[in-house]
Amino acid sequence: MIYFILIYLILLPVSGYYLLKLFSKLTGINMFSAMAWAFSAPSSGRDSVRVLFYGVIFSYILAFTLLFVFLISIPKEIHYMNKYHAGGLLGYNDAGLKSMVYDPSEGDYVDYKMVMTPLPAGKFTETFEVILFYKTPSSEYYQATGMMSLPVNITVAFFILCILSAVYGMLYKLAEDYIDKNNVKKKLSYRIIVNRFKKITGLHPWKALTIFLSLLVLIIAISAISVKRLINHYTELYGSHQKTFRSALLKKVSPGDAVTGHVIRRFWTQESETETTEGARGKVHQKTKYHTVLHYIVEFRDLIQIPVYLDLVYDIMSDDIAMLDKPFPDATATVPKYFKEYPFIVNPDYSISLRSHEKKSQE
Repeated sequence: MIYFILIYLILLPVSGYYLLKLFSKLTGINMFSAMAWAFSAPSSGRDSVRVLFYGVIFSYILAFTLLFVFLISIPKEIHYMNKYHAGGLLGYNDAGLKSMVYDPSEGDYVDYKMVMTPLPAGKFTETFEVILFYKTPSSEYYQATGMMSLPVNITVAFFILCILSAVYGMLYKLAEDYIDKNNVKKKLSYRIIVNRFKKITGLHPWKALTIFLSLLVLIIAISAISVKRLINHYTELYGSHQKTFRSALLKKVSPGDAVTGHVIRRFWTQESETETTEGARGKVHQKTKYHTVLHYIVEFRDLIQIPVYLDLVYDIMSDDIAMLDKPFPDATATVPKYFKEYPFIVNPDYSISLRSHEKKSQE
């Protein structure tokens, strides 16, 4: 990790230097002088050249960072993912940085240190999902392959193109302002830049863009294929075990059944909720609210031959929280001091609800 940080810190200013040098040749003016002039200009008004200067700096750093991640970090991660991967059937997450995964070859749940541990299943029909994760040799923590997925990489590539376009547009505008306000006897147009780019590189800008896009597409394709191949590998490896466990489980539970389990872990997450309202003149307003929810991991030991884990989620204002919190030593504890069995009801969607004393009396 330190090695890649050092490379990033070295390449960031070096690439910026050569970018300004290239743009100096394309525009016919000294872009280093233009940047210095923009920085020393008085800061007044939204359209000041100083604002343009900071816009160039910010967008360049953002574009370079995304490009660095895409062109260097992602191929590195693909290599590590293909070499240091693991998988199993989803169990539950323990204390935030550890995930318990059932490994059929071990015949038991195995704990993996993991960044951003996956949540347990919320329904009996979703248990024993096949999951895949990997790590780098320098780290003891595994991570999910979600950041290597096709939608994520396509989104990053799209942002790279947008930000690079912004960098070009702001540098062009800065060059125009420098010529105009300093009475520089130079002409600047997109046609001139295209002709100079062809003369310097020997390529038409569209051909250079096509090569660049082909490189991005190649990395996206390799990443997607690698993830898909490993997912297929673990699905074939553990798919039969998943079907066996789910089939046995769904023979034991049905909507309306009473089941007994005990809470083994508790943790909190922040969830968002966006409200959309229509105001005057059809203007749409969106307001996002954040609220804390409590997750209780419930273990069922007597349904099938191995323990089954479900995620029971409550709003922090729920009345059932007081009952479920009794085994925990304090308000911040994630592990209970003792295990207490609770009666649950299987809902129509195969999730569970606590069967409180009030519900019992109504029955």
